[in-house]
Amino acid sequence: MSYDKILNELGAESMSFETKRPSNCLPDDIKISESLNQLLDRFKTAIVFSNGAKFKTPKKMPIGDQDGFVFLDVIYGLAPDSNNIYYKNEMYANQIRGELYTFGESGGGDQFCINKNTEEVYYWYHEAKDDASSLFLIAPSFTSFFEQLTPDNDETDSKDDDGIVSAEFNF
Repeated sequence: MSYDKILNELGAESMSFETKRPSNCLPDDIKISESLNQLLDRFKTAIVFSNGAKFKTPKKMPIGDQDGFVFLDVIYGLAPDSNNIYYKNEMYANQIRGELYTFGESGGGDQFCINKNTEEVYYWYHEAKDDASSLFLIAPSFTSFFEQLTPDNDETDSKDDDGIVSAEFNF
């Protein structure tokens, strides 16, 4: 699948972060899904979105905006830095269920995960009270998830805009 149109709309950019020494494998012989791997091979580093990236959740979740959108801040990459997919999976190994691996992050530490058996995409809410209420199925596959991403073109509502861009007062 070609991700070019979506990547362009979202303003996808490679971004390097603080260097780390991650392992080069996921726990329990988990293999990265083929569609995600294609994207990672293309960018190598973590992927950030200058136009924002959001998706509409299929059902109500305890996070997101009033319209039901949740934001994707970064898709982890292959570069040996703090946003390396292997490093992040080592970091979350004791918090996220073993059949899942993380591939991206929403603001505040919530994770986007893929089930190693079904390749379904889940949203992991890190502030949940228990494991049973921490996972939300959001897409049947990474490709489906990625195709649902839209840019965050949310402008301030014009009726709320007082027209003042900035003001400086020197008393």
